[in-house]
Amino acid sequence: MRKDSFFWESLLAWYSENGRHHFPWRNTKEPYRILLAEFLLQQTHVRKVQEVYDQLLLKYPDISELASANIETVEKIIAPIGLKYRAERLIKTAGIICSLYDCKVPNDYNELRKLPGIGDYIANAILCYAFDQPVVPIDTNVIRLFSRYFGYTSTNPRPRMDKELASKIRAHFEGMVSTRSANLAVLDFAGAVCTAKNPKSVECPLLKYCFDYLGQKGLS
Repeated sequence: MRKDSFFWESLLAWYSENGRHHFPWRNTKEPYRILLAEFLLQQTHVRKVQEVYDQLLLKYPDISELASANIETVEKIIAPIGLKYRAERLIKTAGIICSLYDCKVPNDYNELRKLPGIGDYIANAILCYAFDQPVVPIDTNVIRLFSRYFGYTSTNPRPRMDKELASKIRAHFEGMVSTRSANLAVLDFAGAVCTAKNPKSVECPLLKYCFDYLGQKGLS
């Protein structure tokens, strides 16, 4: 229990000082803006997204305008961050939301998953960040941090598809005051300190109980 409480106390303290609070999608709970951000952030480095996000919102300030957007125009705006196929998916998703849900982003997991381009991660991200639902969007960054700190492993060649591992990770979020803040803290810490390559162990506040670090230290 101490290992778990130490993890959250240290992580949230780090996040309050070092979190990427300046991103505009972090300072809103408007579902359309969260949906837009999550589409753009998919497989894209976060630093590249803000300018495109701002341009899209300037051109299409609400979802009904995106639903009737010209695909070539959206592709041109998205072009700097690549994966232009997202333009078609965004327009289709916006159109379906306006035709079936009165232009209101659904707050139900199963309804979100029916929309083009919305998989498990984006659906949970929308529910967490826009609707404050106690769900946990899990990506490779989340898996890396929890696997290193708690010593979790997966026999699945694609750990993101490992339901047992996901269940173990989600259990650590139970009882959190704000799953939204906890999720964002994990993402920011994994992106800044517990990186995929050359993690910054010297400045990591979690070393005291980190399974991966202690294991390496024992072998040295």
